[in-house]
Amino acid sequence: MGSRTLTMPEDALVNMLKTLPEDMLIDVFWRTVVESDISSLTKEERELISKGKAEHKKGETIKWQNLR
Repeated sequence: MGSRTLTMPEDALVNMLKTLPEDMLIDVFWRTVVESDISSLTKEERELISKGKAEHKKGETIKWQNLR
């Protein structure tokens, strides 16, 4: 499948993403961010992941549903 580049306003993209179910959002995130980056994690990235996990465990993160 070929890829194309689209230009659209940021708010239109955010509004479109807000309508998607969580499993589709995870798929979009995976395909656009994670899947294309095959490099090893940097020390800073590992620290940020640890920080994010700690914040999630303490309930300090924002749930996607609350952004809708």
